[in-house]
Amino acid sequence: MSTGLRHRRTRPRVQVLHDGVVTARVRIWPGNPEIAHLVLADHTQSPTVGAVQSWTEFLRLKGFNLIRTGALSPDSSAIFERAGFHSIQRLALLRLDDPSIVHGLGQLPRPAVATRALRSQRSLLTAAAIDAAAFDLNWNLDVGGIRDACRATPSHRIRLAVTATDEPAGYMITGRSGSSGFIQRLAVSPSHQGQGIGNALVQDGLRWLGRRQIRDVLVNTHLDNETALHIYKTWGFGRLDDELQVMEINTLGRGAP
Repeated sequence: MSTGLRHRRTRPRVQVLHDGVVTARVRIWPGNPEIAHLVLADHTQSPTVGAVQSWTEFLRLKGFNLIRTGALSPDSSAIFERAGFHSIQRLALLRLDDPSIVHGLGQLPRPAVATRALRSQRSLLTAAAIDAAAFDLNWNLDVGGIRDACRATPSHRIRLAVTATDEPAGYMITGRSGSSGFIQRLAVSPSHQGQGIGNALVQDGLRWLGRRQIRDVLVNTHLDNETALHIYKTWGFGRLDDELQVMEINTLGRGAP
């Protein structure tokens, strides 16, 4: 099966893999050039087992010792497991119990915390610094990872929350695909937690979705992220039975599938 790429002697910053139907983007994991981060472009589609095996061999030949996925749906997780991957993290999947709530947010007063758009490279570096402080080293996003999160849906909104003294305190990426909305990433600086930053960002994202007639809103988060789970529960998100998984495979010692 074709990877959809020609082999190159050097690694480009981003590689696109394609099996004829499903597309995946691959970039170097932040801070570790031996790990490839493979993210499916459309989480509603799953590649074949053969495609995953072909991608794995392609990346092994590129010199990656580990391949780590983005969050995978149950269907995709089963396919990657059949291709030799194993789960390294489970994520809670939540849905807004009453999506109509987003259409009434325009009547509520705006939160005291100010938010503004993130557009420049400098502002993305600020978001990456917040992300690095908010998440463990193995799970934080650099600028490239933040851009990938923005590209995960056809349209998105990325906002920075600032304090009264204009200090960056958190950021959030909200995505939209058709009539569905997604909270793609929410990060609050540890030094500003408990100040309503996360609440303000969620309200901003839900307002944006409400203006676009969204009928379904989903978010995922670490199972042990009690702070995020509390924020989402406050806004009416309920946990679904299905869980998402991050998976990886060690390519050392593997031959061609």
